[in-house]
Amino acid sequence: MNIERLEPLSESILALLIFEESFVNILSELPKEKESHVADELKQLMVKDFVRPCREIESDKRSGFLYDSDKLSLYSFTLTRKGIEYLEAIN
Repeated sequence: MNIERLEPLSESILALLIFEESFVNILSELPKEKESHVADELKQLMVKDFVRPCREIESDKRSGFLYDSDKLSLYSFTLTRKGIEYLEAIN
């Protein structure tokens, strides 16, 4: 299967989201990356349907597809089926 590879940062983020993770945890796992770069890459992964917001952390409310892109630290994220399939294809 021929698959178009994502950027290394995108692949690192995907690998962290096998289980639900908060934005703060994602940042802590990628200490060499700037917060703005991680945020931009995470947003692009959502646009491409590899990742979805999972829940709002403070209220513990499921967020579905709605989230405030300026306040990523309020949310947790997880892989979509497409994200899981991508990880399986590259490994």
